[in-house]
Amino acid sequence: MLAWLLLPFQGMAQSDLDSLDVWVRRMHPAPFMRCAPSDWESKLDALKLGWQDMTHMEHVREVNALLQKLQDSHAAVSAWDWMWGVEREHGSVPIRWAVEGNGLWVAASAVDGLSTGTRILSLNGIEASECAALVRDLGNVEGSSPVGRDRTGVHSLTAWVMGQTQSDTLHVQWLDRASGAVKVKAAHGVPLRKAGKAWRPISQRKPAVQWTFPDEDNPLGLKRASLLAVSSFSQGSFGRYQRRLWKGFQRAKKLGLPVVIDLRGNAGGQSARMEMLWRHVAMGRRKLPFGLVAKQSPETRRDIHRHYRRLRKRWVDKHKDTSQDARYIYDLANLPLGELDTLEFGVQPLVDWRFKGPVCLLMDGESASATVSFAGAFKQGRRGPVFGEPCLGGQEGTMGNPMLKMLPESGIVVSISTAVYMAEAHGDWTNTSPVRPDVFIPQMWRNENALRANLQTWIDCHTSAE
Repeated sequence: MLAWLLLPFQGMAQSDLDSLDVWVRRMHPAPFMRCAPSDWESKLDALKLGWQDMTHMEHVREVNALLQKLQDSHAAVSAWDWMWGVEREHGSVPIRWAVEGNGLWVAASAVDGLSTGTRILSLNGIEASECAALVRDLGNVEGSSPVGRDRTGVHSLTAWVMGQTQSDTLHVQWLDRASGAVKVKAAHGVPLRKAGKAWRPISQRKPAVQWTFPDEDNPLGLKRASLLAVSSFSQGSFGRYQRRLWKGFQRAKKLGLPVVIDLRGNAGGQSARMEMLWRHVAMGRRKLPFGLVAKQSPETRRDIHRHYRRLRKRWVDKHKDTSQDARYIYDLANLPLGELDTLEFGVQPLVDWRFKGPVCLLMDGESASATVSFAGAFKQGRRGPVFGEPCLGGQEGTMGNPMLKMLPESGIVVSISTAVYMAEAHGDWTNTSPVRPDVFIPQMWRNENALRANLQTWIDCHTSAE
């Protein structure tokens, strides 16, 4: 009788995980570039055996941990989809976490009584060390990127704990640094319709391109410098992005002061926007990115044929011999199923209107995808010093162009890469390590004074103090 009861659960595991295995092999251009097929298969088989004893949230965790084997930051469980479901049922709690080793801290909070730097002992009875392990399983990885994995994984922690414990309240056990006493704070989930207001003290919506000049209040407390914060290479209209970059750099040139480019938290987006930023500061010619390897699958073919038709098809067919973009669309649209195509990009032009003054770069563990390509070129080209943390990806390049698929039984949405963006002609992709800063700021989330002091020292070297 027991065997019959287990059959439906085993069928769910077989359907979900076999589907995932097929999609990875069919859609990803190089799924085993960084891991051996046997490592993937052994993890997959082990997950099938324990699947029936897991909750839905445990399925989310284990599927993401499985995809981490590919060491591809775009191959992961889509956190947006499952977190939205948890927050719709249990509410949202406006707290950001930080993990260092096996410890858990408050990085930012709009909950009274829980200030930045508070040491956390447990969440809804789950010990801090287990929370740290959760974060590592829920994060994104690109090659060997422990800092990036922890910085991305913490965003899923609250929703996972509330979903796993089926609670509308987050019971936070924390350590009072002044008295040494252990205290408990009950933070109730805020309904989604009120979540924006609840998060506002620690999370305000800003333009993707935000300039701060010396006569304005600098969020980093810097003096005699222009600050450019680019939070995304995908949000907002392309035209507005282009205009804000252009106008800001024109003013920066007139001021004649150093520019600090802040790409912390920029998870990437459109390569064209990253390339535009590069043209504003480049001091030498280079290919950025160097090339792209794409694979044709039923999913990519359906996607490209939604665009390659009617007026756009006529434009592509007409300009395929003169336009690199048209040639790429044409080649991919006509690529046979299962085959790979490599597109080599042209050299980025060295424009006359570029900013030629001192520039430095600020990045963190959440700087990913197209941001990694920019950081690698910035550092390799010695355009200026890089401050912060190792980013989420290596100088060789990253995966990209992800597509979403839903596991048929559990409904978990996963993201799978369909392209490889090469930042260099050659590179050791089997042992990828993240682009590292020239000036490392440890525990940057709570060490802003050290960050400010290092940046200001660099600025002072390029300006005459008043």
